[in-house]
Amino acid sequence: MYINNHTYYSLRYGTIKPKELLTLAKENGAQKFVLSDINNTSACLDFVRLAPKYGITPVLGIDFRNKAIQQFIGIAKNNKGFEALNTYLSVFLHKGDEIPERAESLADAFVVYPFSRFKNSAFELREHEFLGVTPKELTQLKFSKELQVYLPKMVVLHTVSFRNKQDFNAHRLLRSIDNNTLLSKLSPEEEGSPEHKMLPAKELKSLYVDFPIIIENTEWLLSQCSIDFELGQEVEPKNQKCYTANEGMDFRLMRKLAYSGMKYRYKRPGKRIFNRLEKELEIIQEKGFVSYFLINWKILKYARRKFYFFVWRGSWAYSIVSY
Repeated sequence: MYINNHTYYSLRYGTIKPKELLTLAKENGAQKFVLSDINNTSACLDFVRLAPKYGITPVLGIDFRNKAIQQFIGIAKNNKGFEALNTYLSVFLHKGDEIPERAESLADAFVVYPFSRFKNSAFELREHEFLGVTPKELTQLKFSKELQVYLPKMVVLHTVSFRNKQDFNAHRLLRSIDNNTLLSKLSPEEEGSPEHKMLPAKELKSLYVDFPIIIENTEWLLSQCSIDFELGQEVEPKNQKCYTANEGMDFRLMRKLAYSGMKYRYKRPGKRIFNRLEKELEIIQEKGFVSYFLINWKILKYARRKFYFFVWRGSWAYSIVSY
């Protein structure tokens, strides 16, 4: 029943940690729900890893918005759908373009449009598209036979962004920061609703009791979605193992680059420098980090060529090999 839920990875909007959201879902009787942060999927892998510990079947999606204005929610049917949603979102983030009112046909994904912004003359809903109806909008639906025509394409839309009033207050501060304005001047359109809290599953269902088809549609939609990532200690890492053809060639290349760079960094390198360099090379090879160093070297080589500013971070940046 929960198809639109936010963590604090909904940047400058959400307030809930992924673990806290899962705890909240368990307490309210949710068995399967969608994590759909606003224009962000940073919490997804952690969410999928943690969800089974809370008895939750995870589903992944994205809440596509222009600032606080919701355009639509994309919900992945499977891993391919999740990839398609990420690819689609990246286009807008990289170009800085606004997200359109109508989503393109996304492979292996459902699209849910907010009922409040739906114009029945604007477009016909495709097979994978639905209208999300909030509890507040049910009254309007009861008295409109014209809108009831769309009941077969309607699903429950109760957004979860906050746990309590304190969360909502923090949210308003985040929205003020995002809009670079005073809290007193924050537009209501730029903030969520204090009602966007998780309701018990039974209570949420009871609100839609007059429209059982909406409940059925929502349950069906969720039943069509699953995500499967290989996570755990027993899973072999998917990281690139070699920069060149094999580990031996990698090490020889790194050693060659380090010694070439030494001429640039040190006018008269002494025994102490050579010993330090050889010790570091030995440790890097022993720990299996040779390809990591070479891949980063290639990234920085590209950055220099493009005259990008960059900063090195972490312990590897302070090694003489990197230097």
